[in-house]
Amino acid sequence: MLRLGVYKLPIAEVILVRTIVRLSANDAGFAWQLVDVPPYDALLVDGPAVEHEYSRVVGMAAAVLRLTRMNAGGVQPGTMERPIRADRLQQWLRSIEHALREAQPGGLTLHEQTALEMEVSDAERFMLRHWPPAMLLRNDLDNIRMASLLARRALNASELADISQLPFDQCVAFLHALKKAGVLELHVEPPMLPPVPRSEATARGDFARSLINGIRRRLGL
Repeated sequence: MLRLGVYKLPIAEVILVRTIVRLSANDAGFAWQLVDVPPYDALLVDGPAVEHEYSRVVGMAAAVLRLTRMNAGGVQPGTMERPIRADRLQQWLRSIEHALREAQPGGLTLHEQTALEMEVSDAERFMLRHWPPAMLLRNDLDNIRMASLLARRALNASELADISQLPFDQCVAFLHALKKAGVLELHVEPPMLPPVPRSEATARGDFARSLINGIRRRLGL
């Protein structure tokens, strides 16, 4: 289930949204529930009430919808005019659900999972080129933790799993989502060559030369 929150809405509108979500739940394809506490996947806010704190509010959820006055004119993206209509709210929630599913790291096909597991090796480390989009992070603490680690240093999937203490498969899936979003930088370490074995005769010769050189230094030669 995806989590819908409300912020600074009048109580009458909160009750209306709660009713719409509850009735929509009768549709098996409806994946939303109204929650009172974060984290939120989507958030409905009172546009005028959050005008001076929108930069903070927009970080509270992957998608934020501002409710504006009736007939405000010039409707902008991310806004919806009052009154709240069930069909428009449902349409917006479904569009957000689709975007979240597309960006969700766990939503990999079997082919993608197999390809990525073959691609991510201990020699391949990844580091963030820039911070991932909110749609990908989904305000999820695990995703934010992994992104923070990758912003500091280059890590392979095993290292990311060890440091974050999260399942390896989850880390692999998140790396794949970051790579698809174009925010990862690849660091490939050259393979280490095995040491060349030294023969016993070579070792004895080195020791003899070292001994002779030491004697010469003592004698001032």
